[in-house]
Amino acid sequence: MRGAARRPPSAEPVIPGVEPVETRRRPGVHPQLVIGAVLVGLVLVTALVSLVWTPYDPEHAGAERLLPPGAEHWFGTDRFGRDVFSQVMAGAQITLLVGVVAVGIAALVGVPLGVLAGMLQGSGRGKPATVLMRGTDILLAFPGLLLAIVLGAVYGAGTVTAMVALGIGSIPAFARVARSGTLQVVRSDYVLAARAANRGEVAIAARHVLPNIAGTVLVQCSVNFAIAVLAEAGLSFLGLGTPPPTPSWGRMLQESQQFLGLADHLAIVPGVAIAVAVLGFNLLGDGLRDVLDPRLENAATPAVGPVGTAATSLVEPVETPSPVEPVETPALDLRHLTVRTRSGRPLLTDVSLRVAAGERVGLIGESGSGKTMTALAALGLLPDGVSATGHVGLAGVDGNLLDRGERALARLRGREISMVFQEPMTALNPLMRVGRQVAETMTVHGVAAGAASRRAAALLAEVGLPDGAARRYPHELSGGQRQRVVLAMALANDPAVLVADEPTTALDVTVQRQVLDLMTRLVSDRGAGLLFITHDLAVVSQVCERVVVLLDGVVVEEGPVAEVFANPRHEYTRRLLAASTLEPRATTPVERPTLVEPATLVEPSTLVEPVETPALEPALIRVEDVTRTYTNRGQAVPALRGVSLAVPEGQRFGIVGESGSGKSTLLRIIAGLDRATSGRVTSAGVDLSPAPSGGARSESGPTAPRDLGDLRAALQFVFQDPYGSLDPRMTVGDIVAEPLLNPANVRDGGPRTAAARRDAVREMLDAVGLPLDATERYPHQFSGGQRQRIAIARALVCRPRILVADEPVSALDVSVRRQVLDLLARLADEHALTLLLVSHDLGVVRHVADHVAVMHDGLIVEQGPTAQVYDDPAHEYTRRLRAATPLLR
Repeated sequence: MRGAARRPPSAEPVIPGVEPVETRRRPGVHPQLVIGAVLVGLVLVTALVSLVWTPYDPEHAGAERLLPPGAEHWFGTDRFGRDVFSQVMAGAQITLLVGVVAVGIAALVGVPLGVLAGMLQGSGRGKPATVLMRGTDILLAFPGLLLAIVLGAVYGAGTVTAMVALGIGSIPAFARVARSGTLQVVRSDYVLAARAANRGEVAIAARHVLPNIAGTVLVQCSVNFAIAVLAEAGLSFLGLGTPPPTPSWGRMLQESQQFLGLADHLAIVPGVAIAVAVLGFNLLGDGLRDVLDPRLENAATPAVGPVGTAATSLVEPVETPSPVEPVETPALDLRHLTVRTRSGRPLLTDVSLRVAAGERVGLIGESGSGKTMTALAALGLLPDGVSATGHVGLAGVDGNLLDRGERALARLRGREISMVFQEPMTALNPLMRVGRQVAETMTVHGVAAGAASRRAAALLAEVGLPDGAARRYPHELSGGQRQRVVLAMALANDPAVLVADEPTTALDVTVQRQVLDLMTRLVSDRGAGLLFITHDLAVVSQVCERVVVLLDGVVVEEGPVAEVFANPRHEYTRRLLAASTLEPRATTPVERPTLVEPATLVEPSTLVEPVETPALEPALIRVEDVTRTYTNRGQAVPALRGVSLAVPEGQRFGIVGESGSGKSTLLRIIAGLDRATSGRVTSAGVDLSPAPSGGARSESGPTAPRDLGDLRAALQFVFQDPYGSLDPRMTVGDIVAEPLLNPANVRDGGPRTAAARRDAVREMLDAVGLPLDATERYPHQFSGGQRQRIAIARALVCRPRILVADEPVSALDVSVRRQVLDLLARLADEHALTLLLVSHDLGVVRHVADHVAVMHDGLIVEQGPTAQVYDDPAHEYTRRLRAATPLLR
């Protein structure tokens, strides 16, 4: 078989159930931290020793004037005959005192103000936050140096005046840094998860905000310490700092200016001392920032858990016949490609594959299998610290691309071979109009600007974008439109090979279908070869003619798609195929699904009639005629337009729809994390309906009804991004235990002591299939599937009645997706949960839920038993959604 190779024996044993995690191994010591600590320690020791001993009295003359450095006076003497070395030792006291006090004043005042402003703005209270920040900005009109001069003139020059002035002048810098960091943290999913876990704002600030901005604040402290030292030196140089005869490094510099050229040591010695102190504190701040970030810790040992058959145990590729007759010159030819890290660890091992002109080849495998690394090696875009050997050939290009330099490769990229990246928003320049970006891909290869602009307009029309799209910025386009722009850029120069790396993973199923159809047509029209990289086998079955299966950097199987998928030879391929097929959940047939036609009426409350559920059980969640309207630049933007649904206790209810349909908004309202504009909402017996007309309410951010704590004790949330919803600076044990820290979340007989909380955390981790030692690890040390298990454990540790899952598997590989969905279903049964699951994939909802509501444009257009809605959809949108869902052929 072409590309089949044995995986080299590993020095480490293969452990069934391990999900290996690629991590950076941290050195035993941080050079900058050590150097900084040594330099700062030198200054500190010098200051402490000078309190009890100096070779000579630093304030009184006792020797000949202006002596050069020598055996008796190591650094010489000054114009009064004072020993310079003794002065430097005593001056270290002033340096440390000024720096520490000035930074302390600024940090103790500025950081709380910045955190408070960030918390207020993050929770939708922008006006008080603005008042706070404008108050601190007033101080910017009085820089520390200017303020010290003014205060010195009023109260007299001195060390205390300088310290206070420099500290006050630095408050705005700390407030701005703290506010910026706080806003970034409070907008994260893990803070939203903490709010959903019924944690108060003070607890969120203490447990999430401060630890996550500590590194940045430390760096600011080191920078401001250096600024304070230099400013004090400048004030002393001007005669406004430390008064004589008290030694100060700044005053020593000031007194040395008239002797430059005659006694240069008078300026060199204090100048070097200031430079050492400033450099030391800067290095120390940077080093402490890195030490406080657990993501940089040594995480060489992967977490272990029963997550299915480990990929590392399937190391033997199977022999298959050559898939096609040899072609004269393939469009893309990879032979014996091996990629290694600087330490020698293989990322790809002896990978060989060919893509003929006009052929569509799928490269499949789970995250970490080496798919993207293969594409980057083909384009010469490997990251630093990684090298490749073997052969990469392109049709019409002589020799091995791996032997070419960056300049030669740059001339080929975009012209002979192009790439479509997974996330179009990050692949496009946010400050450049998309038409210009498409034209730029041609002008860099010598096309005249006018011709490139005309060709760009034609390409954007060819990919189906409306007139005027060329003049828009990326943020003004939808996700599908942005991916069309990226596709137009990739095909602008009619390359022989197009490499598409997970090009539709971030798109809804209907948009995905449109982009796939467009890509297939454009590639076929140009006769280009397509290397399509994905973890979705259903997409490969619809797009590609041949498939290559990659596992741990080794090709384990390849051949025609129909043959490989019908008769897989390798166990890993069989496992991928099994995970890609989501069987429907067995349900008992009930009444015909209700169809709701979206009407264009003036009153939102008349858009949808509430759908009645069987009256056998009371509804645990009830939404009646709910609307939600946001305001953007003075314009009303409706997110929900008269939504009604009822979820009985114990039901598995699915909500399906595309991005922008209102699914997540509805979930946030049900969870008490947002407030409806109108209508009635009841969750777990808690009335979340908006305030009556004229009542006070927050337009954004969490709502705060009196008994919201009861709801958050009964309802927990699982977020879409398993990494973003876990605080990177907290251990797994602390993350899972966080909901238990609020006594309101603990039911009678529940864990109320630290020991009981630890036991509850271990029990829940075991329930989701994670080892007990996971409690001491950090989120970055786990795979995506394991991180989602951690999020589920956190949601269930306080035994809620309702579990809300917002796209919980959209970021996961197909095999991990299947495991997480089965885990949710099992836990829902074991804990008698009411499960509310949101997805854009109707197949995912069909696998888990027994009742489904289909949302489109802020409306529920159809709802009913999942089997009936899926098998016999009544609404055109539901039929379109089902038709767009890729299925294995």
